[in-house]
Amino acid sequence: MHSRSSLVNWMNILSVDSSGTVQIGDSNQITPETKIFAIQREQPIFKGNEYEDLSSFSIYSQPLPIPLLTEAINHVTVHENPVIKVNSIQVLGVAASGVIHVGSTRTIQAESRVKNIRQFFTDPNEGNE
Repeated sequence: MHSRSSLVNWMNILSVDSSGTVQIGDSNQITPETKIFAIQREQPIFKGNEYEDLSSFSIYSQPLPIPLLTEAINHVTVHENPVIKVNSIQVLGVAASGVIHVGSTRTIQAESRVKNIRQFFTDPNEGNE
């Protein structure tokens, strides 16, 4: 991997959350990982210990499907300028293993697993028949 300088004139990022990554410059490997568990209730009453053990949800333990490379890839890169120049970056948010990267990296492997549960006192589909 060729090393280059990364110059960013101006950057405004409102929020970085849940394993979100902002990287200016070169890196060898970026591996953000996040596991999110969200409960949405009709009445916001929470005990604070909802589902402390996430292992009961298969979404957090299932193996990730990784695509197999079945064809040869020929890649030639010519860096005529040893500097990556960016005038401005404006981002509302980087979350759930998202990556904003200005520079070179060898490997990025991001993983985000999200489980959403909605709990209602009454059936939300009732009367919509």
